[in-house]
This record gives sequence, structure tokens and C-alpha cells, in this order.
Amino acid sequence: MLIVLSASLLPVAVLLLYIYRRDTFQKEPFRLLAKAFFFGILAAVLDTAVASLFNNLVPQPPVSPLNDALYTSLVLAALPEELCKLVMLYLCIWKSPFFDEYFDGVEYCAFLGLGFAAIENVLYVLQGGLGLAVSRGLFAVPAHFFFAIFMGYFFSMARFRYDKRKKYLLLAYFIPVILHAIYDLILMYANNLSSGDYYVESTAVDGFLSLVFIVFFFFVWRSAIARINKISGR
Repeated sequence: MLIVLSASLLPVAVLLLYIYRRDTFQKEPFRLLAKAFFFGILAAVLDTAVASLFNNLVPQPPVSPLNDALYTSLVLAALPEELCKLVMLYLCIWKSPFFDEYFDGVEYCAFLGLGFAAIENVLYVLQGGLGLAVSRGLFAVPAHFFFAIFMGYFFSMARFRYDKRKKYLLLAYFIPVILHAIYDLILMYANNLSSGDYYVESTAVDGFLSLVFIVFFFFVWRSAIARINKISGR
């Protein structure tokens, strides 16, 4: 149990340390960073109710492996999860006097996103075991981190670019939603085709979807690091 829990939280700790060390101008108070992390956990708790609300409000499309994957990835995952994160981020730091640099939004959002990822990862890994901890540590936890970088980037732009505040707040929500939905869609569609009622035995399809996922993940990774480099120099 201890090994599994450690494995599930290790990638979270590594990414927390990475983003904290990237703040080279003025370190943020540890208590506020801890608060952001805790608000991320609260966002994960709130997501259960919000996802249920989205499920009741949005009609389900005709049954198919692609439609099911799209509905789940967008309506039940990306839209409610990123909304909960953004609301909690706003409540956590928008009016804080310590939110006084562009990089601060990225750092606080990263802590919040990793708080969300931590509790989600622990719950998944407790059910799936050490093997799942490794795969989620390599992909799912970094993905939450990358989505948070984009959200924090545009959130900071909204804070300091008064003339375009509404635009950047919308981007702070919808860019992570789009990236999150695509990430989940690829995995869920592949899973639908490889198991259950939609089973299709095709190594070519599996290989193609795996390639698409790796290319997309690499693109998001590079783009997120570019955002960090750009905003840390402002």
C-alpha cells in the first residue's frame, strides 16, 4: 500500500518542485501555494457534482465508439474538470496581493492542477495497482500539469491585461478544455475499440491511435514548456 501511494504521488512532487524552482524573481508564500494545492483537491471533489450536472443537461449522442468517447471526454471530463479548476483558482488567488507577477498565475495554477491530479491519481492507483501508477505518472499527471500551465498563462494575462480580460478568461477555460478533451478522446476511443461492445481487432488501428497520442502529448508538452519559458521572462 505504501509503495503504491508513494508511486502515485512521486510525479506530483517532482512537478511541484519543478514549477517552484522556475520562479526566479520572488518566491510565493508557501502557505498560499499549499492553499492552491488544497483548492485543487476541493476542485476534484466539486467535479463529481458538476460532472453529474453536465450529464443531466447535455443530451447523449447516438451510440457509437466515437460518440461515446467524445461525450465522456468532453462533457463528463474536460468541461466540468477545467471549470472546477478555474473557479477554484479564481477564489484562491484573484484578489491576493501576492498575485503581482505574470508567472504567479502559472505557478499557483500548477499547484492547484497538481492537487487535483494527486487525489485523482491516488484513487485510480488504489484500484489499479502499481502498473497503473507508472502509466499515470508518465502521462496523466503531467497532462494535468500541462493543462494547468495553459490555464495559468491565460489567467495571468487576464489579470494584468485589463483591456482584454474577458478574452483571456475565456481562453483560460477553453484552451485547457480543448487539450483535455483531445487527450481523453484518443485514449477513450482506443479503449472502446479494444474492449467491450465495440471491440475491433486491428493492430493497425491500435498503432495509429498510439502514434496520434504520442505526437499530441509531445506537442502539448513542448507548448506548455514554451509558455513557462515565455511568461517566466516577463
